[in-house]
Amino acid sequence: RELQKIFNLIYFNIAKNYIRKLDYAVLVEGQMDLLMSHQAGVLNTVASSGTALTELHLKKIQKLTNRIIIAYDSDSSGEKASIRAAEMAMFLDMEVKIASLPKGEDPASIAQKNPEKWKEALRESENFMDFILNKALKENNSRNLTKEIIKNVLPFVYLIKSNIEKSQFVKKIALKI
Repeated sequence: RELQKIFNLIYFNIAKNYIRKLDYAVLVEGQMDLLMSHQAGVLNTVASSGTALTELHLKKIQKLTNRIIIAYDSDSSGEKASIRAAEMAMFLDMEVKIASLPKGEDPASIAQKNPEKWKEALRESENFMDFILNKALKENNSRNLTKEIIKNVLPFVYLIKSNIEKSQFVKKIALKI
C-alpha cells in the first residue's frame, strides 16, 4: 500500500506539468494503466486506484485543471467506478468526459498494443452527461426509459451548477425521449 502511494506520487509529479499545459487530466484506475499510458506518451495521466478515489484527490487535480477524462476499465465494475468518480467531479463543478473502451479492454492493454488507439479513445471521449443519457437510451426500451432517466440521469442533471447548461440538457433529454 505504501509503495502504491510512492508510485502514484512520482507519476503525479511528472503528470502535473502536462496537466497544466494541456489543461486536462486523464484519470485511470490502476498503476499498470498509468504506466502504460505514460509509455504511450499520454503524460497527463494519473491513477486513482479504482474505488480509492476521494474528493481530496479530485481537488488536487482541480488545482491544476478543471477538466478530466475518466478512462476506467470497460467492465461493469469499471463503469460503476467511472460513474462514481464523475459524480464526485461534477459535485466539484469539474468538466467531466468518459473515454469509452472496447469490451474486455482496459487502458493498459490498449496503450500497450496500440498507443494511437489509446490516444484516439481519449480524443473521442464523451461528455459525461451525454454518456449517461446515451447509456440509458441504449439499455432500455421505451416502456422503461422514463423510469431509467428519472432514476439514473436526472440526479446528475441536478449536479450541473450552471442553470443554462442544466436547461440545455433537460431539452436534450426531452428531444431524445
